[in-house]
Amino acid sequence: MPRTPIQAMGLLLGFWIALGLSPLNVTIARADDAPFAELEARLHRAVNAIRVRHHLILLERRSDLDRVARIHSADMAQRGYLSHETPEGRDPVDRIAEGAGSGFTLAGENLGTTDRSDSSREILEGWLASPVHRRNLLAPPFNATGIGVARNRDGSWVYTQVYVTYPK
Repeated sequence: MPRTPIQAMGLLLGFWIALGLSPLNVTIARADDAPFAELEARLHRAVNAIRVRHHLILLERRSDLDRVARIHSADMAQRGYLSHETPEGRDPVDRIAEGAGSGFTLAGENLGTTDRSDSSREILEGWLASPVHRRNLLAPPFNATGIGVARNRDGSWVYTQVYVTYPK
């Protein structure tokens, strides 16, 4: 424990330098980050196209839900896991309530990872082939979504799509 203000400043400076140089750093998609934003937008368009073919309502993409999905993708990429539940036990409902607020009546989540060049198409095809993921994607009550993409250190992609029902 630092005993003087100078020692405390040194500790903080060292911490920030170590954090910046950490090999665990992962890139988080931001709204203005064109490569990731385009992957997210491509997946959103494709999911809505499939929903239209099944005579379902379009999913409104919300920035607060995007943030929830992006943070979860980044966390999984950084800490090397793929799960709907964080190592601390937080599930999609917990994360959505914390990041997007209350007012939703139903929530779901799809996750995926791929190293393919057409990652959004690969992820969507995998979700459609999985009964549980397909059920989320085509659930009639869902009317809002958020999508987040992060990149693992090995170059593979981590996708999270949250699905939410807000009363109209």
